[in-house]
Amino acid sequence: MPFEECSISHKGVLVVGGIIVDLIARSEKFKVVNDNLCFPFDSKITLDQLNQDTGGSAHNLATNLAELGTTTYILGSVGKEDHGEEYLRNLRIHGAITKYVTLKEGLTGMSLVFLYNGEKTVLTSRGANALLGEEDLNCEVFDKIDTMVLTSLISQKNMALMKKAIEEAKKRGVYIITNPSMSMVTHRPEELKHAMHNSQVIIMNGKESMLITGEKDVDSAIKKLKDYGAETVIVTLDVKGALVLDDERTFRVPSYKVKVVDTTGGGDSFTAGFIHAKYHGYSNEEAVKFASAVAALNIVTPGASTDLPSENDVVDFMKTAEFLEA
Repeated sequence: MPFEECSISHKGVLVVGGIIVDLIARSEKFKVVNDNLCFPFDSKITLDQLNQDTGGSAHNLATNLAELGTTTYILGSVGKEDHGEEYLRNLRIHGAITKYVTLKEGLTGMSLVFLYNGEKTVLTSRGANALLGEEDLNCEVFDKIDTMVLTSLISQKNMALMKKAIEEAKKRGVYIITNPSMSMVTHRPEELKHAMHNSQVIIMNGKESMLITGEKDVDSAIKKLKDYGAETVIVTLDVKGALVLDDERTFRVPSYKVKVVDTTGGGDSFTAGFIHAKYHGYSNEEAVKFASAVAALNIVTPGASTDLPSENDVVDFMKTAEFLEA
């Protein structure tokens, strides 16, 4: 699927949500028992590997989207006390515009990411992210964008910001995409439903879709999500690909066959790929294929923002990559 010069005029994308410092740990001592990640209690474990990366849903989505070539702004917050400004360097390196990121008293959010067989368990302290509020929304940004993506927003201040951002976006006809985290599903379900009611696109994973709808399978969950009024609903299913329901049909797109190293940021990179492809005028099916390729290239390296693919990297990958069998 070669990318051609887009005939549709677009402005930029605003990504709203979390910026987190990730400490990524691996150890042969980690075990999974009854779906719980375990390691010896009351002991000192030498890690096989410990890496630091900048992450968070908004950060991951923004860096991927900017690296692909879409003009991308990010609205978030980092802490003053741990030199939060330095954590914005990664966003700028990849081309994301950080003008609307604010510095807050305290520490930048931090996650401890424990990896086992490529899958992750994450412990998060949201830090400065919890302080992001409606006073941090500079409405001039809406003159520069035509799409807004709402990611992980959890605190009461975050909710006030989200409500105002939705109001301002709707006034200006800005396209709204809701791409929440599990934390938002569990802690802010009613506010999340408000966001989905006002969105043109909803993207979430299978577990999130079933939890927010109360359904026991993703086929039922995606239909219930479509009832919120979105034009397109996408439920990602890890190795089983993605289930899509739009105004025309329901269809599945398989995942690509790759060796998984770290799934951190895979969902965020998928959303970035989908937006970038839609900006080039591609159909939902082709855009989801492209999104799956971006995610596949993300999870073959450690961390959420390591070796992010360019548009050409993704196109080249798709020429030879194989889909996993259903």
